[in-house]
Amino acid sequence: MLLGACSSPPEETASLEELEAAAGPVAGPTPVLPNDIAKLQVEQSAAVGPVVADRDHYTLYFHEKDGTNPPSSTCLEPECTLTWAPLLAAGGEFDAPALDRSLLGTFKRPDGTEQVTVGGRPVYRYVDDEEAGDANGHGVDGRFAISPSGQKALR
Repeated sequence: MLLGACSSPPEETASLEELEAAAGPVAGPTPVLPNDIAKLQVEQSAAVGPVVADRDHYTLYFHEKDGTNPPSSTCLEPECTLTWAPLLAAGGEFDAPALDRSLLGTFKRPDGTEQVTVGGRPVYRYVDDEEAGDANGHGVDGRFAISPSGQKALR
């Protein structure tokens, strides 16, 4: 009887799916599978004009504080990468027929993954872009949508 008096009522626990749904959308580095290649395309953004987009048609961004010669990223901590997901590519392989191949590259991040560069600038996807073609990250904290020339997208 004493044992029953010391026990707590059972706690309700949420499933992983329920926890993920409650957390809302979260960005992270684009998953890279073995032999995966980066698929890049040019999209027309109503807000800023032509931009480079990923395989899912989401606008890509650069950060003006990142290094370009050699390329390096200032977005390394989870607080950053969960908002600005680095675009990754295995082996520096690209499928980007609408872009100048000489502008495309990769560099190794400290965790060993390879991040895509356009015009020497590391590129990212923004968590608050809810639909393909959004450019909500343009001008946020020194980040800008990247144009097909590797520069800041402008109308």
